[in-house]
Amino acid sequence: MIATMKDQDEPGEDDAARAFGALQAEVATLRQAVEALPAIVEGATRVTDYTPTLGAVVKVLTQVEARIVAIQDHPAFKMTPEQHGRAIGRAGADAFADAARVMRDEADALKRERMHLARISENALTKQEQRRRQLWFAAAGCALGASFASLARIMLSGSPS
Repeated sequence: MIATMKDQDEPGEDDAARAFGALQAEVATLRQAVEALPAIVEGATRVTDYTPTLGAVVKVLTQVEARIVAIQDHPAFKMTPEQHGRAIGRAGADAFADAARVMRDEADALKRERMHLARISENALTKQEQRRRQLWFAAAGCALGASFASLARIMLSGSPS
């Protein structure tokens, strides 16, 4: 029985040795994990410096705020729809009045030009008529002169010399 006992102790010692070896390996792995933990924690808790990015965001937001304030202060946003309607109506009436004034001025200018052209054509007709009269008087003068010359010749030749 001693031999069997010894044979039984040996396999039990082998199991214990294996279990102890597995425990040592597990403890070694655990030790490595615990030793790496501070580096992991430090990497996870390290704060990223967002100052440049936040500075750019603040700059853009400041510009946007200035634009919004400018838009907000525009008189159009302070008017009611009825006021907008009246303003549009007044602008239309003013534009129509301006267009009517321009048309009236142009019509007056056209009338003045037409009258000026009428005077020019009247003067041209008067000059033509004057030229015609001059031709008639010249022709009549020539005819009368020829008649007087003939008459004078007759009178001078018909007299006893």
